[in-house]
Amino acid sequence: MKNVIFTAILSFGLLLMNIVSLRQTNAIIKTEMITEKFDIKIKNDTDEDVKVINAGSGGSYSLTKNATTTIKMEEGDKLHYYNKGKKGALILTASKDMHNKVQLLSKLK
Repeated sequence: MKNVIFTAILSFGLLLMNIVSLRQTNAIIKTEMITEKFDIKIKNDTDEDVKVINAGSGGSYSLTKNATTTIKMEEGDKLHYYNKGKKGALILTASKDMHNKVQLLSKLK
């Protein structure tokens, strides 16, 4: 009888530890899944159309001359020139302080 009670208490304890561990794991996963995207506005103030690629999401964009293009990015995403299917020189690395602020392409080169 003592063995049955001991086994039941031990099983309950292990089950309780597993539940606590799962809650902590779920909290970590939920925290990592929440990513904050923000808008970066780039005005192409150069004399030519430019193609760029967001190395974070992989999206490519055409920046028409004398136009402003909004690109959704996450903290740390890198925006590169995009030429003939290849990633070129780095234009900028996204940061939260760029949210909704117009960046002049000529100043980023």
